[in-house]
Amino acid sequence: MAALSLACLPESSTLGRWLVRASYDGSHLLAGPVGSVSESSPVVLVYLDLESHLREKQNPAQPWDRALHARLVRRLTQAGARAVVFDILFSNPGNPGPDAELMAAIRENRNVILPAEIAQSDNHPGGSPGLRSQTLTLPYQDLLNVAAGIGLANVTPDDDFVVRRSFAGSALHQRESLTEAVARHLGLPSQPAMKAPGWIRYYGRALTIPHVSYSNALDPEGESDDFFENKVVFIGARPLTGGFAERRDEFQSPFPSWRHQLFMPAVEIHATQMLNRLRQDGLRRLSPRAESGWLLASGSLLVFGLARLRPVPAAMAAAIATTITVGLAQLAFSQTNVWFPWLIIVAVQVPIALTSSVLAHSLEWYQTRQRLEEARRIADAKIREQAALIDQAQDAILVQDLAGTFVFSNPGATTLYRWTCQEFGQSGVTDQMFAPCRDQAAQARATTLRQGEWQGEMVQATRDGRSIIVQSRWTLLSTDTLKPKAILTINSDITDRKQIEAQFLRSQRMEAVWSLAGGMAHDLNNALSPVLLGIQRLKKRISDDETQRMLTVMESNTHRGADMVRQVLTFSRGRDGERSNLDPALLLREMERIITQTFPKSISPGLMVPPDLWQVTGNATQLHQVLLNLCVNARDAMPQGGQLTLAADNVTLSAEEAREIPNALPGDYLMLLVADTGTGISPDVLPKLFEPFFTTKPPGEGTGLGLSTTARIVASHGGFIHLRSELGAGTTFEVYLPKAKAAPAAHQPATSSVVPRGKDELILVVDDDTAVREMLTATLQEHGYRFRSASNGAEGLSILLENPPAIRLVLTDADMPVLDGYSMIQQIRKRLPQLPIILMSGQASAGAMEATGSSAFLAKPFTAETLLEMVHRHLGATG
Repeated sequence: MAALSLACLPESSTLGRWLVRASYDGSHLLAGPVGSVSESSPVVLVYLDLESHLREKQNPAQPWDRALHARLVRRLTQAGARAVVFDILFSNPGNPGPDAELMAAIRENRNVILPAEIAQSDNHPGGSPGLRSQTLTLPYQDLLNVAAGIGLANVTPDDDFVVRRSFAGSALHQRESLTEAVARHLGLPSQPAMKAPGWIRYYGRALTIPHVSYSNALDPEGESDDFFENKVVFIGARPLTGGFAERRDEFQSPFPSWRHQLFMPAVEIHATQMLNRLRQDGLRRLSPRAESGWLLASGSLLVFGLARLRPVPAAMAAAIATTITVGLAQLAFSQTNVWFPWLIIVAVQVPIALTSSVLAHSLEWYQTRQRLEEARRIADAKIREQAALIDQAQDAILVQDLAGTFVFSNPGATTLYRWTCQEFGQSGVTDQMFAPCRDQAAQARATTLRQGEWQGEMVQATRDGRSIIVQSRWTLLSTDTLKPKAILTINSDITDRKQIEAQFLRSQRMEAVWSLAGGMAHDLNNALSPVLLGIQRLKKRISDDETQRMLTVMESNTHRGADMVRQVLTFSRGRDGERSNLDPALLLREMERIITQTFPKSISPGLMVPPDLWQVTGNATQLHQVLLNLCVNARDAMPQGGQLTLAADNVTLSAEEAREIPNALPGDYLMLLVADTGTGISPDVLPKLFEPFFTTKPPGEGTGLGLSTTARIVASHGGFIHLRSELGAGTTFEVYLPKAKAAPAAHQPATSSVVPRGKDELILVVDDDTAVREMLTATLQEHGYRFRSASNGAEGLSILLENPPAIRLVLTDADMPVLDGYSMIQQIRKRLPQLPIILMSGQASAGAMEATGSSAFLAKPFTAETLLEMVHRHLGATG
């Protein structure tokens, strides 16, 4: 009876609701799209899409010009449309002229249906939270007087944003739905608003119903009158969104799409309900009592019927029952417009029935297992008779008695462990082999004696002292009287495979870390941009010397932070940063200053820098990071204090000297030394010291990335690291960097401090970050430019198309919602190929300029001088 109670899941439960909805969606999926809709549909759609916004020069953020609606209504009147249904709420009057044109067009047509809307909101009257109120919004009175009908444009979606139930209207407000208003106008039988809602039959994914863009509908050349003749025409928006989180007035279709996520606008749902009414193929369900009766009958038949069958025949019968259930459900769906929650039978009742079959035959299965165990004992008695076959095995096969002495070994064991067959029987071999895993071996022996078998991975030792990893399988061998007599062990060498797996996992971890670092660096660049511009504006406005010094320090640190972020971006993409010839003495002196100011006073820094040091070619920020990582590790190794020495020297390595240092090559090197008098490093830790994520620090105090990052930076500079350490005596890191081959670059003279000013040119600034946008426009305005600003590409494109000759230059961000900078530049280039466009980004590289067709690239953060010079240069290039 417990199985029967599970068979009839209530729709009020989460699982029950999911199964019911999945049955509805699955019926649509199995039935497939209706191909005849596009050929003879009495309902068509007109979409206000992106193409129409651009062609008609309508701002996506503003209501459409109602004069265009008037033109469309007259066009549909001329084409002989059966009815015109707007899914656009005209709640307030607009401009008098366009409003008058729209009312005249509606009055001439006499078949225009307008929408109303019920909006729900939370109110808290009298301190009682949780109450909801409903507000009815109607078209304004002048349009009410000329419309042929008014209907509610609401829909009733489920929590997965699929609209499954049709909406007939609201009894509370005495208003019928938009579909029912059209049906009443066309003389179709009405559906009372108090009646239980029906179910919508969908004919395919979004855009299945014949549709045309608003611009094509306005143009007789774009679409013929035959497309609208004697059709019910629905007019509504196809929202311009970038994804699920941004959608408005959009819903999902029960038809899934794995290649792309295409949502269904509300106007298409209204059109689908209208098509259901006209084709008389809307869906319905059986009464709750009838459904419960069918589910109870099928559950009883399956549970008690399959329990009498063995598992294999029961599985075949379950498959047949599933096929019949799905077939009958789809037959009712297609022929009678009735759908049934058949997944309750397929996903709940059938598995329960199969489980009952397995439980009913578990006793027989146990007896069969006993017979197989007896057959295995007989096979174990013949192990030695099959020794000739065992000798050919590549795995190590060993038999040890209950005392732990090996009594048999095959040639594969000799190849793996280097002991001969005679030597395996000597005392001490077992202890040497299991020395690295003594406790695990004891546990494996105990488990085998208790349960008859054990398997797992072990680290074992060979005769020559090598450590290997084996996949070990232990089996208890017994006499005919079931008395244990020996243990059979089969070991497979998986050392190479485990090393490859470890390298692969380390590579994946590092890739994930640098991917995260790149994303964070991009966000920091966007955050630093308004800070840098704001500091420079303050320096020009405030003349106080102390404040000027503070702002200079802030500006310098902002530049340094931007450089560090730029290095993180470069490093995360696997490319070296900008390099130049560097004086290592400057790096060491700066590091000594940091140690003196920030490290504990118990640590005494020492600096030894000869005057004739060679220069190295490298990236200053990265080499600064190398020294900082080594100094921080040295500080942590001296919790009670000690001596921290920084030194540098010119070193020429011979071939013999290079062979003594891992990864070294002969040649001239600049050697940087970081030595401490701390605790030292244990010899067993040294081989793993530069591995990513390896750390000897307690959880939460170390990431294991410092030394791995250091090794990566040094290797990218063509160098190597030599480590010497002794427990209790300290550690010395020697970093060898190749001597610079070229002379240091000549000092570039300072550029002129004169900031170019504008001549009242109009610049369009497009950026979704409010702080960046405000700082950009303020800086431009201070230096003689006018501006228009937009928060996304669609808004910026609309502003540009309003008066293209007036805008002299476009300054746009790369990543924005609705329409990004790349897409906006492509649209501009189709219309204004000569307009200067400067692309800004906190992550993209200058290569994005060529890929997008922009005139220049500006990496965030940037100074006001850099911005103004680039704007001045490109405005001058266009005259």
